Amino acid sequence: MPAMTISAWLRRAARLGVVAGVALIYLSLVGLVGAFEERDVVTDVLKLGTLMLAAVAVIAGYRAALPPKTAAAPPGVMRLAAGVLAGTVAGAFVGALLLLAATPIDLQTVFVRLNAALIAFLSFDAESPVVGAALQIGLNAVLGGVGAVLVLLPDRFRRPLVFATLAVALVSMAEPYVRPRLDQLDMDPIADFLYSGHGLTVAASVVVFVLVTAVAVAWAPARSQVDRRLAVLPAERRRSVRFTSFILIGLLVLALPLITGQFISQVLVLVGLYLLLALGLNIVVGYAGLLDLGYVAFFAVGAYLMAILTSADGPLGAPMVAIAGEQGAFFVALPIVMVGAALTGLMIGAPVLRLRGDYLAIVTLGFGEIARILFLSDALEPWLGGVQGIIGIPSPLPQRVDFALGPIEISWSGPQVIFYPIVLFCLLAAVVAYRLAGSRVGRAWNAMREDEEVAEITGVNTVNYKLLAFAMGAGLGCLSGALFAIQLGSVFPGSFNVLVSITVLAIIILGGMGSIPGVILGALVLIGLPELLREFAEYRLLVYGGVLVAMMLLRPEGLIPNRGRQRELHEQDDEDEQYAHEAGEDVAKPVVA
Repeated sequence: MPAMTISAWLRRAARLGVVAGVALIYLSLVGLVGAFEERDVVTDVLKLGTLMLAAVAVIAGYRAALPPKTAAAPPGVMRLAAGVLAGTVAGAFVGALLLLAATPIDLQTVFVRLNAALIAFLSFDAESPVVGAALQIGLNAVLGGVGAVLVLLPDRFRRPLVFATLAVALVSMAEPYVRPRLDQLDMDPIADFLYSGHGLTVAASVVVFVLVTAVAVAWAPARSQVDRRLAVLPAERRRSVRFTSFILIGLLVLALPLITGQFISQVLVLVGLYLLLALGLNIVVGYAGLLDLGYVAFFAVGAYLMAILTSADGPLGAPMVAIAGEQGAFFVALPIVMVGAALTGLMIGAPVLRLRGDYLAIVTLGFGEIARILFLSDALEPWLGGVQGIIGIPSPLPQRVDFALGPIEISWSGPQVIFYPIVLFCLLAAVVAYRLAGSRVGRAWNAMREDEEVAEITGVNTVNYKLLAFAMGAGLGCLSGALFAIQLGSVFPGSFNVLVSITVLAIIILGGMGSIPGVILGALVLIGLPELLREFAEYRLLVYGGVLVAMMLLRPEGLIPNRGRQRELHEQDDEDEQYAHEAGEDVAKPVVA
């Protein structure tokens, strides 16, 4: 494998430094750094805003020290120099911002977040902007070198350090939710040891870092040994071990509401609802390759159909309640709701059978907006309630459940009760999606996604399979809407805007299209984390956009990708990189030996 020249290597590092510098300025000017600086990671030692800026420089140095796939790794000194150069260039951008802010030009009229507090923070309270710029350049150069050192470290050391740093940050950000729960459980000494103010104590941060590092270091050889032992087991034993591990994970999930309390249970309920939506859209987008931006329409149809059939304030006067009572109305109405949503999916899918790609996305987006306007319209107000919506939807679940396990008394209420039906439906949806992926239908969808014309020539009835994908996706989407309706006890049209569709699509892209574990992880990251950081809610869409841009550039296949899609993406990337290397540095044609 040929090696890159020194000039090409340094140019690559400088480009990464420019990207990191632009990111640092952007995060500062939009106010995200100032908002995060109000939150402690380690009380009186490290702020969240400082950690965020440092992470950008470290990542830039890390990426600069990584060799391209088509080139041999250069010596360690050159890789370290590349990381330092990337950090230096990034720091130069921040230094230039400080110098520009010291000029008579009034930048605050354009960038309202560029205030004296932000400038003082970026310049480390230095009186001279030149000193502040020099400090930024030097500090980011060091951080870029740290990122390069992480690349040079063996994997058994690098992973524990990264995991331990992330663990400290996550435990610190969980303070508003962990400390009250510890107080409820009469664990005040543990709460006082862990937290001081709104961040970790120094002692607790050291303990968390050391414990996570030790576990990660011990886990690597243990995992290798476990993998070797599993490899020599018979197939039946491997299946039983896998089944046992799933059972243990399931028991842990079921115990979460008892451990976490009301607020975290509500967050988990919201994650479960979006997970159901994402599993349905994953069938349409990830399996069949049909980009649907109007998926919120199925979510709304499920909620409104459940409200019409079960609410006494609805237009039909709760017919399902009259048949099965308040406790059984949901289960009697659910099959009707799913059939109605599937028919809606067929009605939306039929007119767009000949469209694909961007055209399909725009048309489905239009259908989603049409649905929202219909729910708000005066013409359908006698049926859908208009702006007032429909209230009084009965829940099949009791408001409170109390029971005892020996000396332990357990009490569930509110979101802790509805959490378990949502987990059950998510599990059923995941099993259905998994079985579909490996079936004849899944293979037909995969062929359509790869090349629709070739699939049709080989005998795949693309019309039927497209309609089936829309119907299956609509069925799971309406299931989430029905659960959403009984959880709130009411439905309003304001809950079903296009942002729901965008968020669900972002979950799939982040986790990995076509990957069920990826969809689960994407829902936890994009729904769970923002809910836990509600104090920064105004920056939610900003973070969504940044995460999606980073994913498309750095890992387009997603966090836990589908293996087939991962091979497809990287086969093309490898071909492009190989051609770029063979083309030389200054010419646009392959070099002839």
